[in-house]
Amino acid sequence: MTSIQRRFVSVNGRQVHYRIAGNGPALLLIHQSPQNSRMWLGMMQRFADRYTVIAPDTPGFGYSDALPGNPMTIAEFGEATLAFTQAINLQRFAVFGMHTGGLIATWLAWANPQHVAALVVDGYAAFTPDESALYGDAYLPPFVPHWDGSHLRWLWSRMREQKYYFPWYDGRAAAAMCIAPQTTQSSHDTVMDVLDVGDAYRAGYAAAFRHNDHHWVNQLQMPSWLVFRHGDPLLAHMPRLSDLPAHVQRVEEPDGIAAMHAKMDGWLAQALAAEPAFSAPPSVAVQGNGWQRRIVSSVAGDVAVWECAGEGPLQLVLHAPGTRPFSPAQRGGARRACLLLDLPGHGASCETVSELTAAVIVDAVLSALRDGETQQPLLLEAHGAAAGYVPALVEALGAHVTGVRLHAPWLLESGEQKLLLENLPVTAINRAGGHLCDAWQWERERHLLWPWMRPSADARRRVDAPAPADIHANVVELLRLGPRLHALLRDATAPGLVERLRSLPVPLQVIADPESDFQGRAAALSA
Repeated sequence: MTSIQRRFVSVNGRQVHYRIAGNGPALLLIHQSPQNSRMWLGMMQRFADRYTVIAPDTPGFGYSDALPGNPMTIAEFGEATLAFTQAINLQRFAVFGMHTGGLIATWLAWANPQHVAALVVDGYAAFTPDESALYGDAYLPPFVPHWDGSHLRWLWSRMREQKYYFPWYDGRAAAAMCIAPQTTQSSHDTVMDVLDVGDAYRAGYAAAFRHNDHHWVNQLQMPSWLVFRHGDPLLAHMPRLSDLPAHVQRVEEPDGIAAMHAKMDGWLAQALAAEPAFSAPPSVAVQGNGWQRRIVSSVAGDVAVWECAGEGPLQLVLHAPGTRPFSPAQRGGARRACLLLDLPGHGASCETVSELTAAVIVDAVLSALRDGETQQPLLLEAHGAAAGYVPALVEALGAHVTGVRLHAPWLLESGEQKLLLENLPVTAINRAGGHLCDAWQWERERHLLWPWMRPSADARRRVDAPAPADIHANVVELLRLGPRLHALLRDATAPGLVERLRSLPVPLQVIADPESDFQGRAAALSA
């Protein structure tokens, strides 16, 4: 199987994430909304034996930073994609796009014919001005977390409904689509695509709906194929594209994606026959405001890190397992050397199937340090249950560690750990989306009740209700982890941690306010 690498590159101060595989002339893939380059893994494998296949996350999707300003247009998405190709020194390529990605690909080909050797679109969205006005706001309500988690129930139903009607909110028989409905797994996958980007899901859709000037298609200069598959609601748009140049073909495809790919074999072989192989530059980290973004290989797969050069010992910061990773913005403007790691299974390190044992997590941290080849002294900072990884890291790193700082560590006894693990949120994907609501309920209530105590007045914490946006961010991580959450927290909260921390051969600082310090254990450890 061909190796697909993940990389980041700096484009006008933004971090842009992309995938790359194979050898040969370049084939650029542009995803639909609200997905990201992960949707192309199978297609990349299929074409990587002949081409260098490159799939970026468009602005605001996947792991790529959004463009400043709102709303966005297809042309702005296209200009950002062109800037990405220039950043990786991609001079000539074929481009393939689906739905929103198809419009972006078409703009790219129209505006830059000197760079684009061929164009293939899977489902060209030829919306009319009337449809733009009709679909706009109704199709794209804001996605705002509510304190009770009701936005998750709405999202599950909305993503299922889009397979029954187009537009999804129009329940008339005239809008019904006779295509296969969502499965329980595909419902979960499409929900996760939206959860990955939140309210920004509207940007790509809105750009596509607003785009109703299709003169670009008639002015394309390279061989182009506009494919309309049976089962795609955009098949109805095929008759709207007429009087096309001879080198721009409309192709009706009754036999699905595999048949389209088979046709592409011939189209691309002809269009790219005289094109040189693309020589990919080395992976370049994002550099913005002193921070660099990079991908590190570990036994758990790809691990994403943020790194900032600066003065003093390197601060290695571990976020609490089961919560949103830290970002550079959360570290303020200090110019201290710092490494922020997305723990395996979280954030941009979520694409792993490994069981997330303590050994796997520790290996990922050590791999990130080796990759950076740092020889600096280390200040190890761990939040919440990440304290459970500290003893093994101090042992492995030896004299490099000059101190440890713990923020509100979870310090549990065996009975408390047992209750915690018994009451973790349901991870089995439910046909009605109940697992989403269960994750929400658990995440919210763990702030209100100690999650390792039986619900009671004694378990109640006198704290402000957590902000819905913060709960939501952590729920996304819980849903990414799924059944791996149990092993993750099992190992991180192993009993006996207090004794192991007390025996550390380096200075230990413990930070916890009284309401975050269960039974005063953090204060006792600090003393």
